[in-house]
Amino acid sequence: MSAIRLGTLLLRPLARAVPWWPMAVAAALAVLSQLPVLLAEPAPGLAQPGLRLAAAALGAAVCFALPDRMASTVLAPSPRWVRQWLRVALNMMPAAALWALLYLAVVAVGGRLVVGPAGYLTLQAAVCGLIPVAAAAVAARYRDDLGAALAGPLVLGVALVGTLFFTGTRSPWPIPSEPEWTAAQLCWPSALALSAVALLLANREVFRS
Repeated sequence: MSAIRLGTLLLRPLARAVPWWPMAVAAALAVLSQLPVLLAEPAPGLAQPGLRLAAAALGAAVCFALPDRMASTVLAPSPRWVRQWLRVALNMMPAAALWALLYLAVVAVGGRLVVGPAGYLTLQAAVCGLIPVAAAAVAARYRDDLGAALAGPLVLGVALVGTLFFTGTRSPWPIPSEPEWTAAQLCWPSALALSAVALLLANREVFRS
């Protein structure tokens, strides 16, 4: 049976098995993070912190879909990698769609001034959302309980807090106003690539002896 056919058959049961309450909480938090844009006077970069927070919250919510009880079963009825990518897609697609809608909404309300350069902010949001998913996917290879899901937000929290100690040109957070990026800002593409590779490797089949 092809992977596409198998994925189609697994889509409905996995949609029922995946917990949706974390995504609902993250969606509410993401919407609330845009209140400053709606209530305050438009200012340069006003929406940037909220959009980053929204991406981080939505990425953390995806983590709760990754622990798979079937992964520890010796004779699983379907390949693990198919189930894991379906679990990621079921949550990642609505999360990305909601973030995009929030971005368009704040642009419509406050103009592009409040968000700044779209490409760099989107890159930051993608990293904030993908880091916890990759971390949780790695943890899910070794355990199939809530601890694996919590590994994602924990790693993201450590990474975010760690970057706050860097200031000035050493901080990766400021949106570059010139074509040249600082060395710290160049870390974002590398972080995105590393997170994607970690997710790819983590969602492979697990062969247990």
